Amino acid sequence: MNSPTEQHLAAAFRDLVEEQPFTPDVPAIEHRARQARRRDRIVRGGIGLGVVAAAAVAAVGVVSAVPSGPAGTTQASGAHPANTGTPASPAGSAHAQPPLVVLAADLAAAPRPAGNATLVERETAAPGHASINVWDLYTDDGRYFFSPTEAGLPAQVKEDHNQGDGQFGREVAAAAYAVTGDLDTAALKMAWPYATPVPAWLSAQVTNMPAGGIQIDNYVWENCEDALVAGSGNPQVRAGVLRLVSALPGIAVTHGTADGQPTLTLTAGAAELGNAGTDPANPKADPGPAYQEAITINARTGIPLQVASGPAGQVAGTVTYVVTRVNLAGIAAGRF
Repeated sequence: MNSPTEQHLAAAFRDLVEEQPFTPDVPAIEHRARQARRRDRIVRGGIGLGVVAAAAVAAVGVVSAVPSGPAGTTQASGAHPANTGTPASPAGSAHAQPPLVVLAADLAAAPRPAGNATLVERETAAPGHASINVWDLYTDDGRYFFSPTEAGLPAQVKEDHNQGDGQFGREVAAAAYAVTGDLDTAALKMAWPYATPVPAWLSAQVTNMPAGGIQIDNYVWENCEDALVAGSGNPQVRAGVLRLVSALPGIAVTHGTADGQPTLTLTAGAAELGNAGTDPANPKADPGPAYQEAITINARTGIPLQVASGPAGQVAGTVTYVVTRVNLAGIAAGRF
């Protein structure tokens, strides 16, 4: 039986596939997916019950929500090389340290790349459906432009059709702060990237993050996913995301390769996401396997290549990214 999360996300994916011509309300679809993820995992996974209403706050996110892969993934099939012109230095002699800490330190020292925006080609695939390619454009000043075709982006930029209500910019800012800032403060900024004050119940959880299974672990992980993609063209943002993720209790890191690139796969499990559940109508039923999300990044640059998620041992879909650093004026003029 599919969990309610998977059913919600499958419905969202069908909305994307069936609407022709392709003119989706992207923020609404992604908001729906994120709400389903958080609400279902919190309730069914035992991550705590007092904040279901708070979890429904509008949080527009990249559709990394489409279910995909298990822990222990060592290769991201179909991942493509990313082009930002700013590879980080290898970890060198510091291999005794955790790999995310080493990579975060390398990225924090990397120079800021040329350009003022990051173009992301995003390919979403799910079993039984043709894959869908769309284009996201994230500017360094926090704006976000979307187009179902690459050729449609210039018009979006010229019309200043900024979407996402600034959510991505706030998540990116939280990641940038995390590079050198207080980690507890950074976690709260990432967990609650909204215009409203951080709720007291969330502030109270920050010191208990290492225990796992609480809302702040879930919120930090989910929003780090967004920030990693939206800030994929900036090594400092990637460094901040890795520093935050390394502080979460349930993250497994595995080494692999994809298209000749060395990779790290960061897999979150029940500590951040709860369990998949076997019978949502019966709260006493077996909670089922851990729900997992796996982010595969280039092991030298930290640039995201693919996100995969689903119950442990199952693959229900993937989202693959191709990242390019660009100039906004060039995109407006049709130069990619």
